[in-house]
Amino acid sequence: MKYIFKHTAVTRIMHAIHLISMVLLILSGFYIYAPNAFRIFPSMDSARYVHFIFMYFIGWTLVYKFYYSIVTGEIKELMFTWKDAKEFPKLVKHYIWGMFVGHKKPKWGKYNPGQKLIYTAWPILLIIQGITGIGLYFVDTFAVFNSFLGGLANIRAWHFFISWIFTVTTVAHIYLGSTGPKFFDYYKSVVTGYEIETHD
Repeated sequence: MKYIFKHTAVTRIMHAIHLISMVLLILSGFYIYAPNAFRIFPSMDSARYVHFIFMYFIGWTLVYKFYYSIVTGEIKELMFTWKDAKEFPKLVKHYIWGMFVGHKKPKWGKYNPGQKLIYTAWPILLIIQGITGIGLYFVDTFAVFNSFLGGLANIRAWHFFISWIFTVTTVAHIYLGSTGPKFFDYYKSVVTGYEIETHD
C-alpha cells in the first residue's frame, strides 16, 4: 500500500460545500413536498429559505467546478466515455461481490466508471432541476414557460423524480466512501487529499 495525492484543496472544499448543499436541499425538499411526513423544519418558510439559499451554493459550486476542471484539464478524467461504459459491469461486480470476498479494487485511474458517470450526469440533472425549481417557485413569472413544459404537474413530477436520483446517488456515494481498505480511509482522503492505493 502507498499513499497518493488525489484531491487538491480546491476540490476538497468544493466537495464539502457540494455535499452539505445537496443534503440540505434533499431534506428541505422532502419537507416542502410533504411537511406532515417530514417534520424536520419548524415551518414551510424556513424550509424554503434553506432550499433557496443552498440552491445558490450548489449552483456556484457547479459553475466553479466546471471552470476549474477545464482550466486544470481534469475534465478529461471526469467525463464518462464508451470505455467506462464497457468497464461498468466490472465495477458493479466489484461492489456487489468482489470487495466482500477480499478482491482488491481494479485499477481504473483517478476516478472509476461510476464516479465518472455521476460527474457527467449530475451537472445535466442539476441544470434541469434548477430550471424546474425556478418554474415551480416563480409560477406567475414563468407561466408561459411552465405551460410549454406541460404545466406545473409535469414540472413537479420531473423535479420530484430527479430529486430521488440525487437522494439515491448521494446515499450510495456516502456508503461507498466506507469501502476503502479501512472504514474511514476514503473519508479521510477528502480531508487530507491523500488516498491509499490498493489494486489487484
